[in-house]
Amino acid sequence: MEFDLTLDPPTRQEIQAEQDRFKKQRKQALRSGLISDGLHALVLFSLYFAGLFSGTAFLIAVLLGTSIAIILATGTRKKLAGSDHIALLVIVLCSCFTVGYIMVWYFKEPVSGGVIAGLATGSIITTGSLLGRKIMQVLSALELLELIDDDHPALHELLTLCRDNPELEEYRQHARDILRPFLTFGELKAMQNWVEDRDV
Repeated sequence: MEFDLTLDPPTRQEIQAEQDRFKKQRKQALRSGLISDGLHALVLFSLYFAGLFSGTAFLIAVLLGTSIAIILATGTRKKLAGSDHIALLVIVLCSCFTVGYIMVWYFKEPVSGGVIAGLATGSIITTGSLLGRKIMQVLSALELLELIDDDHPALHELLTLCRDNPELEEYRQHARDILRPFLTFGELKAMQNWVEDRDV
């Protein structure tokens, strides 16, 4: 939810509706993550018991794929540019090749086992990073909708910004007039950005 300080503050009902929407998205993303993990585990165990690759290939595919997925999910920008998508694709392809190469040349796995392990790694990285990014974005959005009450340390900064900037104080008073005594972290962030842009 984007807060525009030039517009009327959102009502409590509107903020609650946004919170409910993001909570629903979080639940859906977590469910999708569990389903994805379950499917990957089912496929990998089936291939392992079918003798298509060893336990070593199984562990490398899972550990490497999961580690890279976590890094990509937490270490990339919120909004990906075209070059970011290309970089992610290159990372996935390189990871697939690396795992396959290690399996075939170092652990002497059959070529078919190396290929399957590489493809499994790529699948784990792709689905894991996409779902992880979605969950991180939803959690960040929920944090911005949290209220800054009288006991929160951030209240001092908010009051200082409003005291030094009549426009921001007017916004805060307007929110109080519609029975919203506490602003959100998203509104505090918007105020910080407003002051930075004005001082440029």
